[in-house]
Amino acid sequence: MPKKESRDTKEVILTIALKLFSEQGYEGVGVRDIAKEIGIRESALYKHFNSKQDIFDSILKDVERRYQEMTSSFTPPDSISHILSGKFDTREELFRISLSMFQFYLKTEYGSQLRRMLTMEQYRNSEAGEFFRELILNNGLDYISVIFVNLIKEKVYIDADPMTMALQFYSPLYVLLCKYDGQPDKYDEALSFLEKHITQFNKIYRRSERQ
Repeated sequence: MPKKESRDTKEVILTIALKLFSEQGYEGVGVRDIAKEIGIRESALYKHFNSKQDIFDSILKDVERRYQEMTSSFTPPDSISHILSGKFDTREELFRISLSMFQFYLKTEYGSQLRRMLTMEQYRNSEAGEFFRELILNNGLDYISVIFVNLIKEKVYIDADPMTMALQFYSPLYVLLCKYDGQPDKYDEALSFLEKHITQFNKIYRRSERQ
């Protein structure tokens, strides 16, 4: 089998396996189910992966690469400098940054399936649990806390603990993701709540002389 065809088949297996794991959980899916969903023999699947656990581990190994590829188009690297430059409204910029996360986890199949799978498997598999904490929780908290550090330093926001602010800002975002997951018809409603949350947050922490 040509290398490109082999690589494409491996990617299809990982894509379908992620879909099934996110719907039925790891224990509820067998190699036969994955092969059947793809339309190949089990023996063909074993040419690429040794076991179901090997497939699951390969999905986790591929997470960081695909996450970076997808989110790089949502959040330009100069977001913080835009906020600090004074050319952009702080509330609008925070909304745009938050929207990027919503787009990834609610609007893309990969993001939605990944979050569901990690949520289910975090207690069964220690590596999945670590990925869940880092990807879903720590990455978001660390990213937004850095923004708040800079906003406090530049006296856009009042002096407060950046990580506590990040927890207060990020937690409602996660709750909204859980509340509206799998409900594409309510996406606009979710964004409305998101905007109200950011507006209220900005009223609490933004210095009055900068408003």
